[in-house]
Amino acid sequence: MKKGENTRMNVVLDYVLIVLGSCIFASGLVIFVKPAMISMGGIAGIALIGNYVLGLPLGVASIVLNIPLFAFGYKLLGREFFIKTIVSSVCYSIFVDTVGTHLPAFSGDRLLAALYGGIIMGAGFGLIFKRGGTTGGTDIISKYLNQKMGISIGNANLVMNGLVIIACSMIYKSVESALYAIIVQYLTGVVLNAIVDGSDVQKEGLIITSRPEEVSQAILENLNRGCTGIDGRGMYTGTEKTVLLVVVRRHEVTSLKNLVHQIDPECFMLISEVSEVFGTHFKQYSR
Repeated sequence: MKKGENTRMNVVLDYVLIVLGSCIFASGLVIFVKPAMISMGGIAGIALIGNYVLGLPLGVASIVLNIPLFAFGYKLLGREFFIKTIVSSVCYSIFVDTVGTHLPAFSGDRLLAALYGGIIMGAGFGLIFKRGGTTGGTDIISKYLNQKMGISIGNANLVMNGLVIIACSMIYKSVESALYAIIVQYLTGVVLNAIVDGSDVQKEGLIITSRPEEVSQAILENLNRGCTGIDGRGMYTGTEKTVLLVVVRRHEVTSLKNLVHQIDPECFMLISEVSEVFGTHFKQYSR
C-alpha cells in the first residue's frame, strides 16, 4: 500500500472509531447512568440536569451547550483536533436522542449500574481519545486554563466536574448519586487509560552502581535485557558513577533485584512503572 493510501486509511479509521466510541459512550450513559439517576460531570452532567428539570432531550442540550465552547476553542484546539471533537459531539448527541431512546434502561442494582456504566463509557472515551478526539465541553475550558494560567488540565477538570456532580446530586436530592458518580468517574478513567496507554505496563530500573560493567553483563546474560549507561556524579561525595537504565517485564523485577544486589550490595536502585514500552523484545509502534 502506498504511503498516501495508508494515510487516508488511517484518517478514515480515526473517524470510524471516533463515531463508534461516541455511540458506546452514549450507550453507557442512557442504559446505566441516566436510569439510575447517577450524577455526571462536565457537559453530560449539565445536560442531565436540563433533562431532569426541564425535560430537554439529552443530545440537544449537549450540543447547544457545546456550541459556544466550540467557537471559543477553535484556535486553541487546532483544525484536526477541532473537527474530530465536532464529529464526536454531534454523533453522541444524535445517537442519544435517536437510537438511545429505544435502548433498554437498566433497572437493577444501582452499584451495578455505576460499575457497568463506568466501564462502557470509559471504553467509548478511550476509542475517542485514542484516535485524537475529545468530547468537547470542559476539556476545552481545561486546555484554555492550562495554556493561559498554567493550571493543570487534570486539576481543572477535577474541580469543574466536581462542581457539576455536586449540583447534579442536589437536583436529584441524593447524596448517594454523587458517591456513585465517583465510582463511575474512576472506572471511566481506568478503562480510558488502559485503551489509550495500552495494557503493556512494564517496569523501569535505574541502577546507580560502582560495578556497571559486571551488572550490565549479568542482566544481559540472565535476563536477556540490554542496559543503557548514563554518566552521573554523586553530588554529596563528588564520585563519578554510571547509572544503568533497564526496562524489564513485571515478572522479571524480582530476578533483576536479586541479580543486581548479588553483584553490588551497595548499589542504589529505583524501580518505577512505565505505561508503554516500544522497541526490541517489547511493542512495535503502529498508528
